[in-house]
Amino acid sequence: YDQFGEVVLALPLAGEDRPHTPTSVVEPGAPAIARAAENAVRRITLDDNQAGSNPAVLRHPNGNPFSLSNMFRGGDQVANTTGVLGYGFSLYRVHPTAPADYTAVNPRPASPDAVGGSLTVAAMNTLNFFITPDYPSSNPLDNDCGPSQNLECRGHDFDQPTEFTRQRDKLLEALAGLDADVIGLNEIENTTGVEPLGDPTNGIVAGLNAMLGAGTYAYIDTGVIGTDAIRVGLIYKPAAVTPVGAYQTLDSSDDPRFASNNRPALAQTFEEVGTGARFTVAVNHLKSKGSACSGDPDTGDGQGNCNQTRLAAAQALVDWLATDPTGSGDPDFLIMGDLNSYAMEDPIDAIKLGADDTANTSDDYVNLIAQYEGLYAYSYTFDGQAGYLDHALAINSLASQVTGATEWHINSDEPDVVDYDTTFKPPAQEALYEDNPYRSSDHDAALIGLNLTPPPDTTPPDTTITNNPTNPSCLLYTSDA
Repeated sequence: YDQFGEVVLALPLAGEDRPHTPTSVVEPGAPAIARAAENAVRRITLDDNQAGSNPAVLRHPNGNPFSLSNMFRGGDQVANTTGVLGYGFSLYRVHPTAPADYTAVNPRPASPDAVGGSLTVAAMNTLNFFITPDYPSSNPLDNDCGPSQNLECRGHDFDQPTEFTRQRDKLLEALAGLDADVIGLNEIENTTGVEPLGDPTNGIVAGLNAMLGAGTYAYIDTGVIGTDAIRVGLIYKPAAVTPVGAYQTLDSSDDPRFASNNRPALAQTFEEVGTGARFTVAVNHLKSKGSACSGDPDTGDGQGNCNQTRLAAAQALVDWLATDPTGSGDPDFLIMGDLNSYAMEDPIDAIKLGADDTANTSDDYVNLIAQYEGLYAYSYTFDGQAGYLDHALAINSLASQVTGATEWHINSDEPDVVDYDTTFKPPAQEALYEDNPYRSSDHDAALIGLNLTPPPDTTPPDTTITNNPTNPSCLLYTSDA
């Protein structure tokens, strides 16, 4: 929208509120292929009747200029579009000759839906939060990121002086709005000597604590993990939970099935302050669909590139957790993060089966987003279709202690023109930026609530033995049990 002023108009299938990514709601293969074909013939592009790119004035479907007081979000409704039908750049499109009727039906949510519980856990994709700026490939300072500092940096650009502050401020607003006791993060910088969570000036924890009060959040200090330019990470509230034992990571050196093109999983056990109840969270970011894997191409079943790579990683993940890698002594495991797999795809099926690969057994995992948000849940929009890649899956023993789960729709429904990026944007588009959580990323955050069962009290009763004053041959027993 920001570059060409284009909007997708789509007629949802009967009984649905929007087009959904096929494998988010139906099985891969024939069902997904059929749904993709149905979606394809129920959509058209609304053009803006302007040549060139990044126009100073963006056309809203209602015919007026797009502005902070005249916005739209995914899921809003457009009717009575009038214009000339054309075909260009491989798309049928309407070149409007009059305003359409626009109805806002999907307002911005000020806060996540309530999930209950005494503890909350969240996961969010940060859309490449880097402290190190990205330089163009022709610059000698390019390829300065990653564990060996030889990979392309991402995120804010060195020649766009406001981008870092704009990106960080939006991200901090989103994380503060989640207000979760534990938050798993995807796509944070993974460069030797750079700490995107703990940097005292530019880090996420420093920013949150400046907003919320000193000591509100702390972080699990992993340093670089894996070989990619990005990694996963964990922040937490020390007033609510205490890390127990050392963190552990899963990569291909632990299990060859967890191929190196998956970012290493990060597991940490936490203990709830005041109750002593424990759970282990594993944060993940599996291989994306966007690029091919050797020997693992897109087979055309709707699951995209590298499905077998993600499937093998999912199987390795549940097997690894079954060994209690952090030594928690507690069976409660929670898998969070961007699994780059939609709800009906093979990797999610594999996780739900657990380590024994058998349904309806104690080690099964429950898809919490599906359970609490239903079939049409979403956290990500791609090609005008909604689904969710951002997951929360709890092993059976923990699922019974979950009080709710939701996706906070602050990103996937927002036009990207309101994001932090300033590259190519004319001043009028740059001015649409606001210091708020909306379009802080391209993924919505997942949030769950927990009421953890405290461990059994094994403390022996405090017993006092005294002489019976009325019968010295008898003893009196008093106990606090």
